[in-house]
Parts: sequence; structure tokens; C-alpha cells
Amino acid sequence: MSFDITQFLRVNKVLAIWGAFFALVWLISASGLFGLVFVTYILCFLFHGPIERLAAVTRCSRILWTVLIYLLFLSVVLTILAFILPKLGAESTAFLKKLPETLETMRGRLDQWAWIVPDMATPIAKVKDYLALESLVGIKTETLFTLVITTFTQISTYVSTFLLGTLFSFLIMLDLPGLRARTIALRRTRLHAIYDVTARSVVRFAVVVGMGFRAQVLIAALNTVMTALGLLVLGIEPISLLSTVVFFCGLIPVLGTFISSAPIVLVAVNTTGPGHALWAIVMIIIVHTVETYILNPRIMAAMFKISPVITLMILYVGHRFLGLWGMILGVPISVFVFRHVILGTDESNGAPATCPCASGEEDRQ
Repeated sequence: MSFDITQFLRVNKVLAIWGAFFALVWLISASGLFGLVFVTYILCFLFHGPIERLAAVTRCSRILWTVLIYLLFLSVVLTILAFILPKLGAESTAFLKKLPETLETMRGRLDQWAWIVPDMATPIAKVKDYLALESLVGIKTETLFTLVITTFTQISTYVSTFLLGTLFSFLIMLDLPGLRARTIALRRTRLHAIYDVTARSVVRFAVVVGMGFRAQVLIAALNTVMTALGLLVLGIEPISLLSTVVFFCGLIPVLGTFISSAPIVLVAVNTTGPGHALWAIVMIIIVHTVETYILNPRIMAAMFKISPVITLMILYVGHRFLGLWGMILGVPISVFVFRHVILGTDESNGAPATCPCASGEEDRQ
């Protein structure tokens, strides 16, 4: 008997629909648009609740509140950037000017350690060679130029992704009632089979992802508080600038640790010397150890009501196989698959109906 693709798709309709859906997700990820889609959705998720509540309480147009909230959001972002970037530039310039003196000081201290511990003289000598200014400046011009261009390109990509995500989310929130109505109207079109199979699951998954990011914001806030206290104890200034950098970098799992640590160490070296910078590194290690092994598992566990040990395992496996996106989406995907796919539960885990399409969708099921 010959294979009939039409008959196969008719019999395995659900499997075919989900296969096409995940193929579309893979294409979005492969094309580099996943970050843009994620930023757009997260901003919609975060702003949808406040906009609807303010419109209901004040009885003013939701379009007016959408414009006001986005203007406030952009004002805050631009103000923070205007506050951070000049100071980071000044600290970087001061660091480069002081680099030769700093290296010489560190080489002198290494000589003292080698005299105190003669058995470590050989490895200390190798470290001194790496700290030689000639060794650092001896980087090939092409390599340095390529590094600068690559860094600039990545920063430009992140900034453009954020701005485009903000613009798209703003346009979505402006016309959200109409978009919701047109989406629900798909039930009366030829795409009704796709809608019936995927609608509820996609909405649930979107809410779970939003909850995961909200948990990451809480982790970043607590991380910022601990880092600010550590900076206060060590006497490293400016605390407000460095704390701001730590918070925004804390929204990026794993990679944010290295990004936020660099300015702290840089400022410590410039203001108090290499010895104080070592204590700053110790403080950073302690804070991020608490974040990784205590805050991250416990907050994620409280948000999704799963074991902290399982959360830690999911974060590790997600980072191992999918990198940054695995850390961000690992726990929400695992929770969704276990509860809604394996167990088949209908409850939304106590999640607030703040997904931009959740409220209208759930009411019509």
C-alpha cells in the first residue's frame, strides 16, 4: 500500500501541528530573532498588568496609559544609560592610564611573595612574565582590532534588539484588544484546528516564561542589595553606579556575573590598588555563590513550587546544552512540560492572568 501523506497528517493531526510549531520556533531561533521575540514578549508581560489596572481604576483610555508608561520606561532607561556610560568611560580611561603603575606594583608584591615562599618562585616568575606590560601590549594589532569590532558589533546588536523589542511591544500593547479579537477569530477560519490544539498551551507556556523572568528580576534585586552592602563595607565608590550595573547584568544568568564583576574590580584597582581589588573579587565570589546555590534555586522553587535541588539541576543542564537561553528558559520549559504535558493539569499554578492574551483567551475556552 502506498504512503498517503494527506491521510497521515489527518490521522496524526496533533503531532503534525506541534511539529510545525516547533519547526517555526527553531527557524526563529536559527535566524537570530529569538532574542527580539523574547524581549518583545517580556515587555508586554510586564506592562500589561499595570496598564489594565490603571485604565480600570482611573477610567482613562488604556492607549493613554500605554503611551505614558512607555514614555516613563524609556526615560528611566535613557537616564540610567546617561548616568552609567560617562562614568564607565572615565573609569576605563583612568584604569588604562594607571595600568603600568598597577602592573609594576603587582610585580613587586609577587617578588615579596617569592622571597617569603621560595618553593613558589618558579610559578610566580611565570605569573610575572604574564603581567609584563610588554606581554600585554604585544597582542597582534589584527587580533586587537578584531576584538574591538566584535565587541562593538555585539553591543550594537543588543541595543538594537532592545529598542526594536520596546517598539514592537509598544505597538502590540496599543492595539492589544484588536489583536486578541483577531487571534480568537481564527477559531472560525480554516486554521481552527491549529488554534484549538495550540492556543491554551501557548498561553500557559507564555505565562510560565513570564513568571520565570519575574523571578530572575527578584534574584537580580537581591543580588544588587548584597553587592551594595559589600561595596559599602569595602569602601568602594561609587556604590550607586556599580549597583545599577550589577542589577541589569543580573538579569542575564551566568554571563551577567562576569560583566558586572569587571567594573567593580576596575574601580577597586583604580581607587585603592590591587590588594583591595582582591578583596572585591572575594566579595563577588561570595555574593554569586549565594545567588547560584541559595537564591536562584529557592526563588525559582517558590515561584514554580518545585524542589530547589531539581531547579539547580535544570539550570545546570540548561546552561550545559543551550547556554544563556537554557538558563533563562530551562525552568519554565521543564515546569510546563511536566505539569501541562505529562500530568495534563489545567490549573495555571496560581499565575496571575497578566499574559497579554491570557485573559481574553481563557474566558472563551
